[in-house]
Amino acid sequence: MRRIFFISFVAVSLFVSGCSRQADTNSVQEIAKPEPKQVTQTQTEKSPSGILEHGSRTAKVVALTFDADMTPKMKNDLKTGVVKSWYEKGVIDILEKNKVPATLFLTGMWAELYPDVTKELGANPLFEIGNHSYDHGGFHMPCYGLGEVKNKKDEIDITQRILEDLIGYAPKYFRFPGGCGAPDDVALVSQLGLQVVGWDDISGDAYIRDSAEPIITQTIKNAQNGSIIVFHMHGGRTAPQTVHALQAIIDGLRKKGFSFVKVSEL
Repeated sequence: MRRIFFISFVAVSLFVSGCSRQADTNSVQEIAKPEPKQVTQTQTEKSPSGILEHGSRTAKVVALTFDADMTPKMKNDLKTGVVKSWYEKGVIDILEKNKVPATLFLTGMWAELYPDVTKELGANPLFEIGNHSYDHGGFHMPCYGLGEVKNKKDEIDITQRILEDLIGYAPKYFRFPGGCGAPDDVALVSQLGLQVVGWDDISGDAYIRDSAEPIITQTIKNAQNGSIIVFHMHGGRTAPQTVHALQAIIDGLRKKGFSFVKVSEL
């Protein structure tokens, strides 16, 4: 199912993520249906106003990317003790243990809640940090139940300032929550000096609660030269199996001859 220019996550993952962001109204938007006249996933090269969905198909490398989502509902659940943490440190531990580089897309709200972690990640040469909006709202609606962003420029700018203050540099990559962004949104990101990054290999880690096997199988099967693979690093009830799948995915991709790079190295 294609939402706009990115291949969508497992639909239920974005639907439930949207539920959490809509908690204040106790209502959930209907899962988005494909709409006409939206950007399709046809651009494969980095360009000032385009979308980077994968790198060169000639080099046997892949880029692992990890999103750190945070919605107002997720923040409230953390503060009230409903969830213990929205940071799965085990994911980072596995990457470090295996010396696997990665690009980490952080929401501004997540970085505010985990400032010390954000600083550590930003200082680690294995990782580069990207902008994933402030509180994970949809830039183009409907967006799988996500709440609507009210001020798109502010969502990007505020997060840029938060991240730059914490890591010492301004991120140059941006990922739309849910992959939802119209052509005007892509142009806005470009005007603000960032490159939109999508994906061409969906791990499916969001909301797969019972087993890591589908994540492992799907990710390895769909990997191609230059693939950008999307995962989540916040763990909890929304991405509980990522940490259990990651080592097997790294081993499986290496067995197939792949090396790992950051998005900036594709």
